[in-house]
Amino acid sequence: MSDESIDDRFRITVTVTDEETILDLVDRVDDVVDARVVPDGGADDLVPPQNRPSSVRVDLRDLTPKQWEALELAFKRGYYDQPRSVDLQALSEELDISKSAVSQRLRSAEATVVESVLEGAMSASNG
Repeated sequence: MSDESIDDRFRITVTVTDEETILDLVDRVDDVVDARVVPDGGADDLVPPQNRPSSVRVDLRDLTPKQWEALELAFKRGYYDQPRSVDLQALSEELDISKSAVSQRLRSAEATVVESVLEGAMSASNG
């Protein structure tokens, strides 16, 4: 969610994935202030669930060795569990780097993997 001031108004941006929830949210907010749904312009690019491939190829060579090391350790130690079994501080101590460096490596690795998965899904559904 983000907000930005526009003149004397406030714009609040909320991303919701299903139409029923969107309409319910707008109805509730509209009871208090003037609310409306504004398309984000990106919905046309989304792959509908029924068109998503069951698998995609991800080239892990796009990850640096340091990104892979951080990602693999985070996974093995439970960083991606709900709730997390380990935090960035513990990972940073094990990798012997700063907490911000671990965070940066993980975010870069995650972005690379997600980009690869989504590009693979979009190209598979288009071709």
